[in-house]
Amino acid sequence: MAISADDGFVWKLTKPGRWERDIDEVEEFYTSLAKAYEGTGRVFFAMTGFISFSVPVQPGSTFFETEERVEQALRNAWTRLRFDHPTIASRVQYDPAHQKYKKTYETFTDSASQRQWLDDTFCVVTERIWGLDWCNLDPPVPDLPTLFLVKPPALDDQTFRADLVLRSHHDIIDGMGTLLLFNNLFSLAADAYEQTDYELPQFGEEWSNLSPPLRVAAGIPAALSPEHEQHMREILKHNASLREGIEIASPPFQQQNTTPGKHQRVAVTLSEDDTARLLEKCRGLGLSITHAYHAAIAHAVRDLQERKESERMVRYISYCLVNERNRCKPPYSTSIHPASVYHSVSGRRLAVDLTVPALGSSNTTPTVNETFLPIAQQIRDYCQDIRDNTDYMKLIPAFWAMSISPYPGPDPPAIPARNETPSASISSMGVLDKVIRHNYGIFSVYNPWVTGEELGTGLGLFLGTWKGRLTLSAAYNDAWHGKEEVLDVLNRCNNIAFQGLGIREAPSF
Repeated sequence: MAISADDGFVWKLTKPGRWERDIDEVEEFYTSLAKAYEGTGRVFFAMTGFISFSVPVQPGSTFFETEERVEQALRNAWTRLRFDHPTIASRVQYDPAHQKYKKTYETFTDSASQRQWLDDTFCVVTERIWGLDWCNLDPPVPDLPTLFLVKPPALDDQTFRADLVLRSHHDIIDGMGTLLLFNNLFSLAADAYEQTDYELPQFGEEWSNLSPPLRVAAGIPAALSPEHEQHMREILKHNASLREGIEIASPPFQQQNTTPGKHQRVAVTLSEDDTARLLEKCRGLGLSITHAYHAAIAHAVRDLQERKESERMVRYISYCLVNERNRCKPPYSTSIHPASVYHSVSGRRLAVDLTVPALGSSNTTPTVNETFLPIAQQIRDYCQDIRDNTDYMKLIPAFWAMSISPYPGPDPPAIPARNETPSASISSMGVLDKVIRHNYGIFSVYNPWVTGEELGTGLGLFLGTWKGRLTLSAAYNDAWHGKEEVLDVLNRCNNIAFQGLGIREAPSF
């Protein structure tokens, strides 16, 4: 049964200037996770979107005039972006009267409220600092999605360079949505830069552009059929069985800390030649580069396990994150609705069994050359089963619901105990050039990336290519992992991918 027009997921006017709707399971998962970790002072899986840009100083203009003009163009574009995608100015709040979360949006009441929103959500970082360094300094996650303009130390007076960082709760926007948002923002900024008298939109009717949840965007039925409920029970039983009677392979972490510290990001970028060799090998083997790197991660985690007197079997357990915009109905499948949470997580877990060599190793222990391709093919088949399953979309809300925490009350709850058997996951952002152009009018853009704020003991790896170069990055928490340790994991993954695919030359970093 399709969701009806009077369902709670439809935006409704609740008082003058205020619209509300219910949130669906994927939104509530991120909301409840952030609430569970509220006591840390941080927001679990808060989105960080990053992009660098440059603008040349034109003849007859000064560096400072260019800087001011760029800032004003970005402010105008951010304002226009809110009109086009008003969900970027929404938030999720708990409604005690109805005992559930609501997504809320309030339009401007006058010009003063519009200026206040702009001042609150477009912030210029006063310290001259590189954007990545600023992102690793525990920046705030405001209630409303906020753009931060971060200016690096002065390099020359002929080009204005800066970084834009979006910080947002994950129940408002996801990774692919952030990239789509950047594309739309710079398209608007390029137009605003060229117009000396840029006309801002008149707010009041923009609420009609508010985005629905995934349930509506993809037309997911309101309830599971008896057959799907049985399927869910089988998945839960299967997932539980994966941890029975076997050692779980987890990335080692520092045991002395019990609560999270700062979220961090590090990255390694391959050359164009190395990236091209990887892609060519993967195509020839019927793999995607994501399949190959997921297999490399499993092997890297295996290699990090303590070696004992005899070899033993361990199990790497993971999952897939899937961008679902291509399965949504138009216009929700397009960049018209970037401020949305339109992705899924596989319900049935991926399990890969590997052998940890004994101390001193033995000739009988399988090598990467022997195990890599079978595991990469296993991962490919796992991902294709998700893609080809016609019932998968109907199960997505139930998958998310499995991990939703009940509302704990108005006060911050006790911080959850750390996960003693974390995993190393992978999020594939694909070819970023397909989402973000290299140039927007006078703006040249570089190095787009996204992460979700990691407060757990695991590692979140991200894979993407930009201008023909593959970047493997990792999000981690500095309470449990160090920079050099995580860089070592990334380099291991690159080396394992090259070795496993039979590429003779090692990657150059």
